[in-house]
Order: sequence, then structure tokens, then C-alpha cells
Amino acid sequence: MAGRADKGRARRRRGVGTAIRMAAVTIVVLFGTANYLVLDHAIDRADSFVIETERTLVRNEFSHQIDQVVQYQSQLSFGDRTFKELANGMPGDAFVHDQLRDWMWTDFGFSWMIFATPDGGKVLGVHRGERVSDRKAREKLQWVSDLTRRAEQAYRNALSPDRGGWQVAPAKEDPDLLTPALPEIHVTGMRLIDSVMSIVVVQAVVPKTLYVPAGRLQPTLLVTVKPVSQKMLADAEQRLGVHGLAFTPIVSVEPGLAMTPVGADAYNPMVASWRPNMPGSFVWRSALPQITLFVLVFAGVMLFVTARFSALVRALQRSEEKNAFLARHDPLTGLKNRSGFDEEMLRVEGTGNGFAILAIDLDRFKAVNDRHGHAAGDIVLQAVARRFSDRIGGRGCVARLGGDEFCVLLIGEHDRESLLALAGSLVLDTQLPIAYGGQLLRIGGSAGIAQFPAHGETVHDVMVKADAALYAAKNAGRNRAVHAGDIGDDEVAGTRAA
Repeated sequence: MAGRADKGRARRRRGVGTAIRMAAVTIVVLFGTANYLVLDHAIDRADSFVIETERTLVRNEFSHQIDQVVQYQSQLSFGDRTFKELANGMPGDAFVHDQLRDWMWTDFGFSWMIFATPDGGKVLGVHRGERVSDRKAREKLQWVSDLTRRAEQAYRNALSPDRGGWQVAPAKEDPDLLTPALPEIHVTGMRLIDSVMSIVVVQAVVPKTLYVPAGRLQPTLLVTVKPVSQKMLADAEQRLGVHGLAFTPIVSVEPGLAMTPVGADAYNPMVASWRPNMPGSFVWRSALPQITLFVLVFAGVMLFVTARFSALVRALQRSEEKNAFLARHDPLTGLKNRSGFDEEMLRVEGTGNGFAILAIDLDRFKAVNDRHGHAAGDIVLQAVARRFSDRIGGRGCVARLGGDEFCVLLIGEHDRESLLALAGSLVLDTQLPIAYGGQLLRIGGSAGIAQFPAHGETVHDVMVKADAALYAAKNAGRNRAVHAGDIGDDEVAGTRAA
């Protein structure tokens, strides 16, 4: 009996031991599985967050590029000289030489510029600064025929009878817009032109007054093509912090390649593509050996998992903070970008307190880029940004809105003389030589000043006044600062229409 009882207890102990071992194995397996699932999910979320953030940055970048091309083209399409030149047909040789070749092609790099009537009866084409035959121009128009139809329709939709002629509907006011608003009669698209992805803008030519005489109802469309060069893509890569930015057919399927449509053009067969910054593979390589060790040593697992998850959370937080920083700051200078500056202005506007805006443009900056290259231009922008930041300090916010455009937001009440003195100091900062490659680079600057509420009831109104003062400073000879209180309403109206 005792033997049978001992055997029974032995069997029960073995059963308990087996149960404990199985429970331990189950706990270890569950622990390892839980770690695997949680880590895999965290990595997947991190990768998804990075890709989605980069998609937004890429779309915003190309949207900004298109907006810039529209602004450049508008200097011809919204122009009294251009409208007058078209009164008796197509532009003359002098206009082609001065405006299309020496300006739009040489300065801005527009590969194609085509004037055409909607019915195709009259056409003038310029390719890479040289006038081409009407046949070649019409052949190129076939690639953008949908855009020309939409542009003609947009033009006609914007017309209303006025004084025996027609008035084009003016631009809609937008308090968040920091660049001059344009009437909504232009059409944009991204197309493969001459085997190069390009930004296409089409618009009817109208005078600055937006008044079209009755005899000029039939529009002449201006079609401009700005190729997206490898240099533009490389600069965008640097600004966005992505790699391998290019254009890929929309039907491409390639592992590890992130893609997003840009330009909102339904006829564009290409999408922007790049190699995203994926933290997942790095985290897996780093964590897998430790996870194996965690499964074998349960006590060490808990401690190590806590440390690893803390590190992972910190890495994700740093990644989010970096992406949030890039979304609101200029990668080249570290200053606020347009988005970050908009948020800062809206925040200040919400307080109801006074503030001042200083709009600053660099003079002769393009000459530095053309003569010494974009690397020298980047050095100049970084040097100017440091000088502006050092001078403004904690008194306000300095931002680079794009290209050579800077803006300063000063919080609080300021008198006119102190603002002029500060703006003058910033202009002097731009004139100090900048060392580069054993030589001194010299530029200049112009500044416009406006204050709230003296010069507007909204941020947008104050910004328009600051821009108008800036243009007045440029028109007065550059390298100076002008206060909005010293300019007339006609100068402000000219700024809105430009």
C-alpha cells in the first residue's frame, strides 16, 4: 500500500512538475510571442508613419514648385505689355527676344513657351529660347490639349459683362495666403514633355486691370513648360531628407519604393517615387538577438524588454519630433518654414495683441547662384539666416518662406522708428560679405514693414502691406527698408494685382 501511495505521489509530483514545466514553457512562448507581436506592430506603425509623413512632404514640395511656376508665368500672362502685344496677332521679335528668351528661358528655365488661340488659328512657339515653326508648336500643343480646353473654359467662366466689355473675376481673398493671390483662370498639370517630367501652366493672357474690351473677347492662351531637372530633384531630396526622389510610371510595382501622385493631373502617367527612411529593418536587426535571449532567461527578459521598449518609444518620439520639425522648419537654415510661420502668426493673431511683420528679400542672390552654383547660394542663405536669428533673438520669429524670401514676426507694440532701425540693421546684415571658396560673396537686401492693427485687421492684410512696402523698397533702389505707413494705397493695390 505504501509503495503504491509513493508511486502515486511520485506520479503526482511528476505530473505537477510537468505541468509547471509546461506552464513555464507556455509563459515563455506567450512572452516571446507577445514581444514579437508588439514589436512587429510598433515597427509597422513606425514605418507607416514615416512613409505617410514623407508622402505629405513630397506632395507639398511639388505643390510649392507648381505655385512658384504659376507665379513666374503670371508675370507675363497678367501683363499689360503682353496683352497689348497680342492686340494685332502674335508677339513681335523684340518681345520674343526680351521676354521669352532672355527672361523666361534664360532666367527661369522654361523650355517651352507657346502663345495660341483656342481654335489653333494663330500660334507662336519658343523652345529653349529659339522660335520654332508653327507646325512644331501645334504638335506640342496636342500633348496639353486638355489643359488648353480647361484654361479657355476657366477664362470664360470668370468673365462678366462690364462697361461694354468684359471683366475677369478678381482673385479671392485668403487670409492665410502669403503670396499675391491670382485670379483663378490658370490650369496646371505635370506632363512628360520631351521625355522629361515637366510642370505645365496654361492661362489666357489678360491685362492687370482684368478688363477685356469687347473686341478682345477671344483669348490668346499662354502655355509654359518648366522641366523638373535633376538639380531640382536633388534640392528637394535635401530639403525633405528623402533618397532617390524621381518619377516612376504609375503602374510600377517595386518592393521598398514609396510613391505618391503629385500635381493633381489625371492625365499624368507618372508618380513621384523615393526610397523611404524605414526604421523597421534596423530595429529588427538590433532587437532579434536580445529577444532570443529574453525567451531563455525569463527574469532578464522583463528587465530588458522594459529597456528596449523605452528605447523604442524614445526612437519613435524622436522620429515624430524630427518629422514634426521638418514639417514646420526649413531644412537648410533651420528657420521656420511657411507652414510654421503661418501657425506662429495665427497664434499671435488669436491673442489680439499688437505685432509687426518685416518682409525681406535678398538682392542679387540669383547672380550668386548663377555664377558660383547652388552650393554657394546655400552658404549665403545659411549665413543670412544666422545673422537674422542673432539680431532678432527672443524678440520674435524669423522664417524663410522659400527661395530668398525671409519674414520676421515681432510680437508686441513697436514704434515706427525702432522698426525702421531694426529693418535697416537686417538689410545691413545682408550686405556683409560672406566667405566662400577663398572669395567674398556680396548680396544685398530690401525690407518692408507693416504693423497690426495699424495696417490691417488680419494677418493676411498686414502681410499684404508688408509685401507692398517691400516692393516699394525694391522700386526705390533696393538695399533699404520702407514702412507701410509711407506708401500709398495704389502701391498696395499694385501688389495685390501682381
